Amino acid sequence: MQQENIRYILVWSGWLRLSHWLIAAGVLFQILSAWAIKLDEINYEFWLDWHLISGQVILITLALRLLLLFIPVSASQPGSSNWRAFIPERSQLQAMVQMIKFYLSLARFPLPNWYAHNPIWVPVYPILFLILAGCSITGVLYNSSHVFLQQSMFELHGALAGLIIIFSIFHITTAFLHDLKGKGAFISAMINGYRYFHYTGANKTDENLQNSQTKDQAVHISVDSIKKTIHK
Repeated sequence: MQQENIRYILVWSGWLRLSHWLIAAGVLFQILSAWAIKLDEINYEFWLDWHLISGQVILITLALRLLLLFIPVSASQPGSSNWRAFIPERSQLQAMVQMIKFYLSLARFPLPNWYAHNPIWVPVYPILFLILAGCSITGVLYNSSHVFLQQSMFELHGALAGLIIIFSIFHITTAFLHDLKGKGAFISAMINGYRYFHYTGANKTDENLQNSQTKDQAVHISVDSIKKTIHK
């Protein structure tokens, strides 16, 4: 009988977590302030000003996230925030199919394992970044006469905002569902950066992990083997 091994691995860097939560808080505030702006009994100018400020903060944060795409963690580890993380590997294709089954079965199908980004969301995140940037830019140009794809800035801003709301609802719902059905501490990982990985068997890496004296050493040694084990 093979023994189950559990490793506590740093997956998300501090800068990535900061950008994630700034964007999340900004989007939430944008939704609430857009709703407040349409109410007759509120201070229109107050909410409009903060709506614009929040949109600019999102743009700045997106610039930070773009910068992180090109900054590797080390020479041998590009890191989960690097652009390489958004290129699906062949080993992830099966996990994508499993994720579709998991969603369509309403979580009755087993949840597959993955290292950092949910495999089925890997191609979605870059698209989301573009939508967020487009929504912020059209918000700045909201009252201008500019037209793009035969759509006014007013119309584009509303359409892109609608897509962001749909994504946010689905993202929050699935994040809780993953944490409920999985064993990786998905939600807390985006707070402290660390995830739990469960796998069976022992290898040379496990011996190195046991001999490591610091958590950072264990993280550096185990990343590649953990990823390979997950995608088997």
